[in-house]
Amino acid sequence: MKCIGFSLALWLLASNAFAQGDRGVVMGVVIDPDGNAVEGATVNAKNVATGAIVSAVSSAKGDFTISGLPAGTYDVATPTLGFTFRSYSRLGLVLHAGETLRTDIRLQWNLNLGTIGDDYYLSIRNKYARLTGPAPRAADGKPDLSGVWQGSPDTNAEAPSPLEWAATIAKKNVENNLRDSPTAICLPGWVIPAQPILYKFVQTPAVIVLLFELEPHNRQIFMDGRSHPADPDPTWTGHSIGKWEGDTLVVDTIGYNDRSWLPTAIPHTEKLHVIERYRRPDLAHLNVDVTIEDPGTLKKPWQLHMTWTLAPGEEILESVCENDHYRERVLGK
Repeated sequence: MKCIGFSLALWLLASNAFAQGDRGVVMGVVIDPDGNAVEGATVNAKNVATGAIVSAVSSAKGDFTISGLPAGTYDVATPTLGFTFRSYSRLGLVLHAGETLRTDIRLQWNLNLGTIGDDYYLSIRNKYARLTGPAPRAADGKPDLSGVWQGSPDTNAEAPSPLEWAATIAKKNVENNLRDSPTAICLPGWVIPAQPILYKFVQTPAVIVLLFELEPHNRQIFMDGRSHPADPDPTWTGHSIGKWEGDTLVVDTIGYNDRSWLPTAIPHTEKLHVIERYRRPDLAHLNVDVTIEDPGTLKKPWQLHMTWTLAPGEEILESVCENDHYRERVLGK
């Protein structure tokens, strides 16, 4: 019996080794337009046949390695990184069994053209990347979301399904380099918490205040059990009510005006309804899941999944927008 058991163990080890040997690797280096290494870039390898995505984050030298990939065709991509780098994609990479495939990534500047000091997204994420510990609790026993967080877009975002009129406007907005963005004239432009900026939670049992470095700089989430008003006066940030479902903060918002944009420069109507779910699995991370509903704009609800990172040494600074001069200086007259 011992001999049979030993033989079985050897067979299992050999089978596992064979299976691992059948897997491939995609590796490379991420650099900026000047050839400098980019640390903290998320690189996604998506299997075209199955839709499965495996990710890696570039090191201080810009290196990344995505291992354990079955043979197949892959799309390799990085999302937009802060305000500095545009998204990148390379489609149709064929990976054979056991192969190590190298594909280097040269990112392109985004609207800020790599201006030093204009974008802190990657530097702050990299600065606090090694924070560990359990998620804290507030005095009332609820998860404590308090603190400054580095926001982030969805790094594996699903494509939205806009109606034809909205898709036409969004395409125009992108083609003219977001010239018509409300933020270009100092108005609140982005209503979904998916921007690469700093956010700060101020948490009490009755109300949660979210501060951020974009117009209008704050929003209130009422936690006292009230309902939405029957006929809300449309505002930039809408009317938000929240509740706890276990350890998840669920925020329901209606009452938006139709002057701001959804992600990817999509317009919206006053029918917009947003549900946010915030969960803190540990000290350093905040999972943010957002469902966007607008039957006047979208064919179906749009879901985004972000992970914010704690930035305990940072603070929300005063931010003043000089009306209409941003568009003049950055985008031209």
